[in-house]
Amino acid sequence: MHIKSKNLLTAFVGIIALITMVTLDGCAALRPAAAVDITGTWRAAIETPEGNFEALMTISKSAAGAYTATLDVAVLGAYNIPLLFSFENNVVHYEVQGTGYSYDGKLVDPSTIEGSSINPDAPPSPLIFKRME
Repeated sequence: MHIKSKNLLTAFVGIIALITMVTLDGCAALRPAAAVDITGTWRAAIETPEGNFEALMTISKSAAGAYTATLDVAVLGAYNIPLLFSFENNVVHYEVQGTGYSYDGKLVDPSTIEGSSINPDAPPSPLIFKRME
């Protein structure tokens, strides 16, 4: 084989390898993301001028894939408050029906949801939920 032919063959194989890598990487972007399990109990520490307290959010998922969630705020004597809950593209949204209170957050890692609570009587405030083990 001539040196020129060898160099051409090497260049051709390199180009094919590069095209294959780019194609496979592009196909990976088309694959759906791995399912994230957010079920369980999540705790948020809340600081207010009146004092500190915690809220516990419990998230469940039915066999059909629908999420349900409840909220406990012991200092208020409020337990199992049903939430209108959604989780899509790592975004958590819930509303406490009839109160105007809602929350928008993002799952930033498997154990942390960072977001803001929205209270009709106050400006939005940061609220971070941590997964309880």
